[in-house]
Amino acid sequence: MTAVVTTTRVGFSVVVARSARARASHPSSSAARAVTLAAARFGSKATAAASARACGGRITGTIGRAASSSSRDASTSAGRGVGASSSSDGEDGFAGFLPNSPSAPPTPKRPQPGKGKRTPQLRFDGDTYKTPAARRRERDEGERLNKALASLGVASRRGADDLIFGGRVKVNGTTITAPQTKVNLNTDVVMVDGKVVEGGVSFVKEHTYFMLNKPKGFVCSARPGSESGKTVLDLFEQWREEFRSEYPGKLPPRLFTVGRLDVATTGLLLVTTDGDWSQRVSHPSSEVVKQYVVTANAKPTRAQIVAMSKGTEVDGAHVVPVRVEVAGADGGPKNRIIVEVVDGRNREVRVLCESAGVEVKNLKRTRVGGLRMPKELPLGKYVRLKPAQIAHVLDKGLAINGGTF
Repeated sequence: MTAVVTTTRVGFSVVVARSARARASHPSSSAARAVTLAAARFGSKATAAASARACGGRITGTIGRAASSSSRDASTSAGRGVGASSSSDGEDGFAGFLPNSPSAPPTPKRPQPGKGKRTPQLRFDGDTYKTPAARRRERDEGERLNKALASLGVASRRGADDLIFGGRVKVNGTTITAPQTKVNLNTDVVMVDGKVVEGGVSFVKEHTYFMLNKPKGFVCSARPGSESGKTVLDLFEQWREEFRSEYPGKLPPRLFTVGRLDVATTGLLLVTTDGDWSQRVSHPSSEVVKQYVVTANAKPTRAQIVAMSKGTEVDGAHVVPVRVEVAGADGGPKNRIIVEVVDGRNREVRVLCESAGVEVKNLKRTRVGGLRMPKELPLGKYVRLKPAQIAHVLDKGLAINGGTF
């Protein structure tokens, strides 16, 4: 008859097979060695030594090493026995290592879904990702002076640095020359050239969106009165005057151009107080299609159209237009080409034409996304977009006429 006893400890499991016949006639059998291992693991040092002698000292290999190792720490569990070597002591020896026993270590609880500590939502503020607590702390402690001036529409971040270094900015009556100075716009009085700075993007509750028919000779800059010449933002002075009349003492919000058109290109340009929307529309991942009409000096050949359709290198990357075709196919002027692109890289359409040998006389943008510029909008004039028109900018379907107001 064979009796099997299984003992379990953390990281260790041993099976003791005991046979009265095998132990009596074959003291060096594997069964006897198993008893020796169990005795050395759970019994006293004397029990382990006696079991080793019963095996004739021939405990070798893995079991021998385990028995020797177990004998060294057997003193910590003296008095505990296994099987027939002890009665109550054997049960006590096993009880300390059986699951759910009184002396067993508690089993860690499995974390329940939804009951753990939630990870705070991070938000990108243009420099780093910050948690809600960090954003609240920054709001309470204040923000950098140059960043505050830029958010209020006074100037760009670099332009704000120039104002501060020039000694033109005061905070609570003190001239500040360090851009990193912390200010709290809710409590501190900030002045630029003797005028209190108020309003700005943080003051406006709803953003404004414009569609401008950009004329030649104007650059797309985020700051009016740029040193590079006339900017498209100079064309919005009437809107600024209306804002100052409605909110006396307040500074108009900062305007952003959605993408850029070079100084010689005319046509549809979106301008808004919503900087996030501006970046979303202009980013290539939005895949917003921009349509241009190229007026060439001569009628383009079929080979030139094919060459433009294959794309070319622009700013170190190979770009391929979405559509290239002659606009005069329906009886119109034969020297006009419709080009649609998604990337919107610097001078992309002009580079496409130059690579195919097409000389550009005029270049005009007529559509952005699903919004088409109305023919009745004069050069240099703008209109405010309605919510439905704003939504159509990110559409990838058919364009709507932006002139339906």
